[in-house]
Amino acid sequence: MMEIVYKDDSRYNEYENLLMNRDRYRKEADSALRQYIRVFGEQIAAVFKQKIACIERKKMLSYCMIYHNRGESVDMTRVQEQLKRDMVEYQQQLNNMIADNEACKNFKRIPEHYVIKIRQIYRRIARKLHPDLNPLTEQHEELMELWRRNITAYNCNDLKEIEEVEVLVDKALEALGQGKTEITIPDIDLKIEKLYEEINKIRTTDPYLYRELLDDPSLVKEKQQELEDELKEYKEYAAQLDQQLKQFIVEGGTFTWTSQQD
Repeated sequence: MMEIVYKDDSRYNEYENLLMNRDRYRKEADSALRQYIRVFGEQIAAVFKQKIACIERKKMLSYCMIYHNRGESVDMTRVQEQLKRDMVEYQQQLNNMIADNEACKNFKRIPEHYVIKIRQIYRRIARKLHPDLNPLTEQHEELMELWRRNITAYNCNDLKEIEEVEVLVDKALEALGQGKTEITIPDIDLKIEKLYEEINKIRTTDPYLYRELLDDPSLVKEKQQELEDELKEYKEYAAQLDQQLKQFIVEGGTFTWTSQQD
């Protein structure tokens, strides 16, 4: 088995621990985001859906006013074709939001002792393969692929996969040769400083801070009420815009909306 030795650097342990902690906080932030979406995702999507309904009506009103100011009749076919093009990006955002909601609903939670075991295996593999610790990883495609598989298994809490990856890592390193490989980490002080900054940013911003909200039932209810109120406001605004648009509808005419209100 190849043995990796970090040459004459007393700060290596600090650097290694910071890398592992950074990865752990990233995973915790990702987990918090999934939980946030599970709890609030449907409401957030409903609010956004109503918001784009208002945007569509405002755009329609703007186009109608342009014709009105010219003293012309509204070319409804042309306006609605343009409106359809305008709303494509908004509709795609809504579709992505709905897809994320479904993905988070289907994400399986596993027992805590599984999570701990996965974290332990991840750390063992990371000490051997983490590209920031071992430059050999980027020099060998097989090692890089195993590192990518390790990250995916870690983030997905896939115990079976990460156990298999660990076996393959040991085989791959063994195939590279026996003996010690000395590695020096350049600019380690600067890298340590940047890691402290990165960790602080993760822990003091969303989605990591969602953990505090999700752990407090009163804050969850407060957020749910806030979203409910926001949805009501958008519905009322859409109704106001509909009233303004009525002046541009000729007898027997109607608007066809690309977005649908609840």
